[in-house]
Amino acid sequence: MNEHKPIVGRAVTWLTQACLGVSMVLLILIAVLIVTQVVARNLFNTGLPRVDEAARFAGIAMVYLAAPFLLLRGQHVAVTLLVELLPRLGRRLCLVVGELATLGFCALMLYGFYRFLLRAGRFATPAMGMPNLWFYMPALVGLAILAVVAAYRLGLLASGREVEE
Repeated sequence: MNEHKPIVGRAVTWLTQACLGVSMVLLILIAVLIVTQVVARNLFNTGLPRVDEAARFAGIAMVYLAAPFLLLRGQHVAVTLLVELLPRLGRRLCLVVGELATLGFCALMLYGFYRFLLRAGRFATPAMGMPNLWFYMPALVGLAILAVVAAYRLGLLASGREVEE
């Protein structure tokens, strides 16, 4: 089925699947880091602040990188009780409004990150010493990809094609 999609559709699908793959690896990393921290604290009576910060970084990255995959599948935010009762045109209108709201959210978040990182970007995280710009980069990338997916879905709706719900 994927070979019948236009090149843009295949590229968006590949990009979101790659992000989902990274998210899965990050989930495993979070589990390992948290178990490591618990073992170090309970058995060796020592704290590992770098491990805690790395787990936080992985958690932020995991969430923001998984969101585009979910949006592409129509599973990102789905309250469909009312929408399913509407006729086809009403459903499409609701989907258009949803995609526009997602694009607006991405624009506001990216602008907010821009303003935040203008000041905080030059500082480093306390434990790892990672610059804040790099600490929040996965969130920025995830939001940018989320906007691309929303625009792609909006394009599908505008051309009269179906999107996954």
